[in-house]
Amino acid sequence: MRVGIKAKQIAGVTVIVGVAVVALSGLYVTRLAGVVLTEAYGRGQLLSNAIIHRAREVVPGSPEPYTALGTDAGLRSILESSIYGESVTDASIVDTGGTIIASSDTMLVGTQQRERADLASLLGQGRFVQLRAIYAGEGQTLDIRQPITLGDEAFGSIVIGVSTLLMRQELDALLRPAIITAGVSLIVAVIVAGLLAQLLLRPIHVIRSGLTRLGKGEFGATVDLPPGDEFGDLGEYFNAVSRQLHADRGGAAAAVDPKGLLESTLAYSRKLVALNRLTAGIAHEVKNPLNAMMIHLELLRTKIRKDALAPAGVPAGSLGLSQTDPEMLQHVEIIEGEVRRLDEVVQGFLKFTRPDELKLQPVSIGSLFQEVLPVVEPEAHDRGVKVQVDAPLTLPEVNGDAAMLRQAFLNLAINAVQAMPDGGTLRLVAAPATRDTLEVRVEDTGVGIPPEHLGKIFDLYFTTKDHGTGIGLSMVYRIIQMHDGDVEVQSTPGVGTTFRILLPKASEA
Repeated sequence: MRVGIKAKQIAGVTVIVGVAVVALSGLYVTRLAGVVLTEAYGRGQLLSNAIIHRAREVVPGSPEPYTALGTDAGLRSILESSIYGESVTDASIVDTGGTIIASSDTMLVGTQQRERADLASLLGQGRFVQLRAIYAGEGQTLDIRQPITLGDEAFGSIVIGVSTLLMRQELDALLRPAIITAGVSLIVAVIVAGLLAQLLLRPIHVIRSGLTRLGKGEFGATVDLPPGDEFGDLGEYFNAVSRQLHADRGGAAAAVDPKGLLESTLAYSRKLVALNRLTAGIAHEVKNPLNAMMIHLELLRTKIRKDALAPAGVPAGSLGLSQTDPEMLQHVEIIEGEVRRLDEVVQGFLKFTRPDELKLQPVSIGSLFQEVLPVVEPEAHDRGVKVQVDAPLTLPEVNGDAAMLRQAFLNLAINAVQAMPDGGTLRLVAAPATRDTLEVRVEDTGVGIPPEHLGKIFDLYFTTKDHGTGIGLSMVYRIIQMHDGDVEVQSTPGVGTTFRILLPKASEA
């Protein structure tokens, strides 16, 4: 499957942003894991210091220090309140033999303290090891140990238990905004990549349109690309080559003998007139037999139906058809359909080749748009197409035949509406182009024209529609050429198409 530059650019930008987001998110998560573990260790140390402070008030002067620690109400209150701290599950005071003498859980008093992993040793390891310890299995309890001394002798130790499951919940709460931010970043990256691709690829479509015009022999055609980058340099080089071709063509024309050129042009014109008359005559000669064929087909259909409806026992008729021959009418219908199609082709050919007399006069483009709108809007409404007209009242008039120009704009507008089966926007725009010309644009947001078809759309009988005749755009091109105008097309598949027409302004009185 062929992947376009636009898709590659969007995928590339998205992958780069995705990798960056994943890498930064990984660093952020491991850093948060270290912060959560450090905070848990700090809370445990704070609780241990409070217990030691209370123990130093109870033990001195007591004949039974362990008994005093186990029965002191203040110490018991501190131990019991420890379970309300974040990630702390238990707190105990154990003697040198590991027996619990006081605990937040009174059921554990007198039992041996269980051996559990030490949180301090985990803090000295790498960030990924810490993250794995928090998310390992269904969680575990880590110990924070602080020794208690009486003079110079070890008296026991304080053991604070912290749960990695509670730390996991705390870390998940901190990560939720980061995950949302990462998701939004990826979505924004895709959108920005799409807009950037559209912006960067536009010069390619403009240059391709210019090459199409050069291929049609429109030497001197230029493209308008902003300077300052590689595409701007390419556009300037294209314009220079186009001007050189135009100059070479003009020099070659000037080198020809004017008298000989005039005689050659007159001879060529006479040949064209003769050829036009010959083709028109041939078309008329073809049309007459077609009309006769249609008449005789209708007579044949009538006779077949009479024979089919003849009563039993009555002879079939002069055709000798039996009443059990149902395929005859079907064959007649097929022949009639093909004859009608051939007649439409001949009619279109006559319409295209028939010389029309231009009735040139000042014409308002805005008025022509207003005449086209009532014809276009019903089909546009059915297809969900929004029609916009941008033709200022102060716009200069053009020198043209109103009926012909109206037909050209109507053909372009109908084609644009039909190119938007799922809805879109049709814009009819008119604006001054140069000192002597006016620009008319018919823009749509439809399916677009494939690049391989751009050079053929104005060819007679070329069409991609199922029921098209291939005459509409040919007539548009012919009408604009008859008005000494120019027409070009720019199209991006999946984005839309723009027909740009240049017409001479009406001379001021």
